Amino acid sequence: MQEKIKKAIIDGESLFVEFKEKLPNVDDLTAEICAFANTEGGMIVLGVKDNGEIKGLEETKQLEEKIMNISRQNILPEISVNFFVSEIQNKKVAAIEISKNAFRPHQTNKGVFYIRVGTTKRKASKEELGRIYQDAGVIDYDQNSVKKSSLADIDKDKVNQYFHQVYNKDIYNEQIDLEQLFCNLKILKQESNNLTATVGGLLLFGKNTQKFLPQAVIKLAVFDGNDVTSKMIDKKEITGTLPLQIDETEKLIKFYMKSPSEIEGFKRIYKTEYPIEAIREVVVNAVAHRNYSIAGSSIRIFIFKDRMEIYSPGRLPNTITLSNILYAQQTRNHFIVRILDNLNYIESLGTGIQKIIRLMKENNNTEPKFEVLDEEFKVSLFKI
Repeated sequence: MQEKIKKAIIDGESLFVEFKEKLPNVDDLTAEICAFANTEGGMIVLGVKDNGEIKGLEETKQLEEKIMNISRQNILPEISVNFFVSEIQNKKVAAIEISKNAFRPHQTNKGVFYIRVGTTKRKASKEELGRIYQDAGVIDYDQNSVKKSSLADIDKDKVNQYFHQVYNKDIYNEQIDLEQLFCNLKILKQESNNLTATVGGLLLFGKNTQKFLPQAVIKLAVFDGNDVTSKMIDKKEITGTLPLQIDETEKLIKFYMKSPSEIEGFKRIYKTEYPIEAIREVVVNAVAHRNYSIAGSSIRIFIFKDRMEIYSPGRLPNTITLSNILYAQQTRNHFIVRILDNLNYIESLGTGIQKIIRLMKENNNTEPKFEVLDEEFKVSLFKI
């Protein structure tokens, strides 16, 4: 743990690390712990100034008991934290480690919900609080009803194609009216006296998805350099239902990728810059697991000369963190994931990240990079 604390001090304050020169008052520490627990988890290091200078703590004997009492008595639901004391540069520092957990959102004993944004904490807005509930799996945003929508906004033929593929049946031959069938499929939802389309219903079977959900697009840009200040060669905005977006994105990326060739024996072997299966997996994951409740934020794909970056709106869901992302499996869009799985866009739930890593290693012996940047999840794929 000492090495982890040292690294945190060297790297400086971030979304995951906060420095405190001395033990804060009870309310301030309660708010800090609450903010980390409601975001991605992290570490509060005591005895270190904001600039990373180690000042040290004079007294640490009663510190653990005070902190444990705060996490159990001043936060609802209570939080279990880990506490460590270490000696660095002959000075004592303490670390409070807070894990991301499944019982979010947490509030202080004064009824305030805090979140971590960048290197600071602040009160969560109503929208942010809703996203925490969604990320924790308490609510499924893809099952929310969409105001002013109706059965008329659902493409019945798309639903019928899906019904044929999955159930080998025709919706028009079912002994049940379409409204009831679509409610059973969770494409429509009864709200008071109105029958409206669900978010998932419009995303997967809508006639004009972006009319109601303008954020549900993929934006792709190609640069003649290695950063966004380089000359932009081309840009596209990909719309339509989610399956159409996945397929169109794959076609465009194939078009922009170079396919250098090598001679093996008497044959010329063509090899793409990136394994298309890995890119498809990243795109499917972004479409399936992004947070559709974040207005004005789309999936973005940047193709540079040396790498490709894919940004997906939303933090990692529930208890998923960068440290357990390889093996843990959670989703915030259960309906969307189920439909895409039935349509064979998802091969095996919970194995996508491992597959991306394996394919990149096999293709050019590089590893993808995964990052959480405030309200976005970023995947970077590299060339040799």
